Amino acid sequence: MELNETTVDKERMDRAVSELKKWQKKINKELQKEFKAHRKRAERIHPEGVKVIECLEDYTMRGGKRVRPALIIAGYKAVNGEENGKILPASLSIEALQSYLLVHDDIMDEDDLRRGDDTLHKMYENYHKKKFSGGRPAKFGENMGIIAGDIANSFAVTQILKSDFDDETKIEALEKFEQIHRHTGYGQVLDVTFNEKDLENMGEKDVLTVHHLKTAQYTIAGPLEMGAIFGSGSKEQIAVLKKYGENVGKAFQVYDDMLGLFGNKDKLGKPADSDLKEGKRTLLILKALEKCDEEQKETILNALGNRDLTKHQIQKVRNIVKETGSYDYSRKLTIELAEEGKKALDDDLLDSEIVEFLKGLADYIITREV
Repeated sequence: MELNETTVDKERMDRAVSELKKWQKKINKELQKEFKAHRKRAERIHPEGVKVIECLEDYTMRGGKRVRPALIIAGYKAVNGEENGKILPASLSIEALQSYLLVHDDIMDEDDLRRGDDTLHKMYENYHKKKFSGGRPAKFGENMGIIAGDIANSFAVTQILKSDFDDETKIEALEKFEQIHRHTGYGQVLDVTFNEKDLENMGEKDVLTVHHLKTAQYTIAGPLEMGAIFGSGSKEQIAVLKKYGENVGKAFQVYDDMLGLFGNKDKLGKPADSDLKEGKRTLLILKALEKCDEEQKETILNALGNRDLTKHQIQKVRNIVKETGSYDYSRKLTIELAEEGKKALDDDLLDSEIVEFLKGLADYIITREV
């Protein structure tokens, strides 16, 4: 299935991206305000406390489209909640969770770059080299990254607890937040475990289960559900947002894995070979292995998990993924999942403007360059 005028409404997509950018500005301004308050509190503790806040601020503010907090706002408005001063601070909870998860993910994946600059544990490794003598700078960096991530998670919970909603709403939102957090953790457990399994024992269902737990819940479905909870949405409204979010969330990750092999380093903010070097079992790799010959299989297996991967090897894997039809299979799946998500919104249960935004966002998610 190719992208065409029947699957993508470009004008609607452009409007959604424009709206997302407006929310992004508001969210960034609110984030900067919160980090300023965090620094003031840290100053009363110790200069090293200020340092960790500065590192978290650098890491969080250097990029990102703020899709997750924007979707909390969208979920709120979708159930006819008025966009006001209450929902914006509460929406930061999911962005703080994002930083927490990414900081820890970078450590587990041994990544040096995030959004075009040092990962947080790498920032602290370099800090150790400048400030201290001896020791193990890399281990210090990992330790501090773990701690910084934990602090970011505490910020996330605090954003909900201090929000200007009634206690019952805050408790319900916090329960959903912790469910998102827990499901993402289970997804990470499976992701790490599956990377150790023999490839012949892995299948598409395994990959999509990880995407459902690790990406769909905390990237799309969960934030929308949280927003609807803050807006006192009905069970029916929340169910619609959940169905949309789970399908579009899986499309997001399948497409993200495609970018992870074929994307541009400058736009991705990290090398396009990182997934291969980590030995990541993506749908692209699994489907290629199903269809390839023995020589092609050997090429893929020699590349997967190889930290000394050459440009020539990477290109050979890309060629195999295309030649076996794996690329086209993954592309078709992203389109089908996005379409299924958009169809879920056609029940006239949600605000019409937000429905248009969400449909445009689904198209953007499977066509974005980064």
